[in-house]
Formats: sequence, structure tokens, C-alpha cells
Amino acid sequence: MPLNQDKQLMKKHFLTFVSVFKNENNYFREWLEYHLMMGVDHFYLYDQDGGLDAMELLRPYEKVGIVTRHPWTHFDGTKYDKTTKFYERDKSHIAFAHCAKNYRHEAQWIQKIDIDEFLVPNDRGNNLTDWLKEQDLNKIKGARTYRYNFGYNGHLNKPEGLVTQNFLKREAEYSDYKDICNTDFITENRYKYNSHKWSYKLFKKGKFIDDKNQAGFHINHYYTKSFEEYKNRQNVMRSRNNSQEGFEKMNGHINVVKDTWMLKHANSLRDRLRD
Repeated sequence: MPLNQDKQLMKKHFLTFVSVFKNENNYFREWLEYHLMMGVDHFYLYDQDGGLDAMELLRPYEKVGIVTRHPWTHFDGTKYDKTTKFYERDKSHIAFAHCAKNYRHEAQWIQKIDIDEFLVPNDRGNNLTDWLKEQDLNKIKGARTYRYNFGYNGHLNKPEGLVTQNFLKREAEYSDYKDICNTDFITENRYKYNSHKWSYKLFKKGKFIDDKNQAGFHINHYYTKSFEEYKNRQNVMRSRNNSQEGFEKMNGHINVVKDTWMLKHANSLRDRLRD
């Protein structure tokens, strides 16, 4: 499809991520290096952390143009800094709208994703862009990326090493999703109050791929990690059961299928992290 290929070269970036982050330093570089290795060429990151450690960690990536970081703590303490009810907007929704408005003209595909989520090719290949390059940019407006939650894999304390190496058990069927959009079809997303979906132009027709058998990739969501990490991260949420018994009960349905595919990248990923 020469016309399709020519169009792909018109924008500055091909496959990009947009993420809102806070307190993600332990596995941040692993997340970045894995996705760079798999073909992602830019990250739009909205920094709700505000800490010097995160800034220093990201500085080398910003310097070479891989990361665009936006300080995003100015909504702290406002009405946008709380758990939302139906049709309420929060600071994450505003971040996604900011990304759509400012970067849809320089990035061809933008995937909504969190730092504890890793994108995996459904064909078990070594590149995330191969499937996207097969799509007709004039016809495909987006796709649903289905998400599998991974459990604690028996780890009560935080283990040494990679998150993708230590947590290898997941739920049997996907339980959620995040969408990737072809930016030629999206609006500024000003009125889209959703952290999973994009808003598309009403009068620009295009096909949305929501069949998991047709999609090119899925998400590994390292949901709980170890009990120690879960407890430290979630202890501000009164709705969560922070007891070990409650934690293990919750893990009962997300710790049932062994999925070792990510181990194939462990050596390459460790080499990248050493460098």
C-alpha cells in the first residue's frame, strides 16, 4: 500500500503513548526501554508526581526527544483531584484532552496506557508497529487493546529484578481495555471524560476494530505486584482490603494462567537498562 506508507511518513511520530503517572520510579525505565525496544517512538507523559527523582529519571529521554513531559500537579487540591462520578472530569481526563489537542497533528497513532501496563503483540512477534503498518489510515480510526490483569505470583515482598520477569500469572480472560486511535479521526477530546476511550469526529467515517481476534496487541497489566507493593501503594484507598487474606482472595482469579512470553525479552531488556 504505497499511498498508506507515504501518509505514514507525513507525521513526526508513528506509534506513541500518552500516560499520566505518579510514584512509578521503581519500574519506569523498564517500561520505557521495553516499549522503545518494541517500536514505540515517543511518549507524552503527564507528571502528577512532581518529584525530583522522576524528573531526573526522565531527563535523558527528554534530552534526545523520546519523551515530552508535562508537569501536571497544578490540579492537586482542586475539584479535578478526586474520584469521579458518572460524567465528571478529573485531571487525567484533562491530560488526555491536552494530548489530543496538541499532538494529534504530529503523531499518527496514540495509545492510552499506564506505567504498570505493557503492550504485547498478539502474534508474539518483536515489534508493535508491524500490525499498525498493515492498517489503511484512510479507513481504520482506532482499535481496542484488551487488557489482562496479572497477579502477585506468590510474592509477598517486593522481589529483585524486572516486573515482567517476576510476575508471570494472570487472569484467564481479559477484563478491561484501553484504546489506540488513528489521530486523523479524533477530536480535541475536550468533552470526553474517559481514561480508556477516545472521541472521534462525528462526520468522518471510519472502522473501529473491537474484535480481540483482529487487534494487533494486548496489554499486560501488572495490577497488584507483591503484597508489600500493593499495600504501600493502595493504603490511602479505604475501599481496598489491605489485609493479606483480602489480597490473596483478590488474587484468586488473576493468578490462574501462567504466561511466560515476556521472559524472551528479559536478557535484552536487562542489557538496555545497564546501558
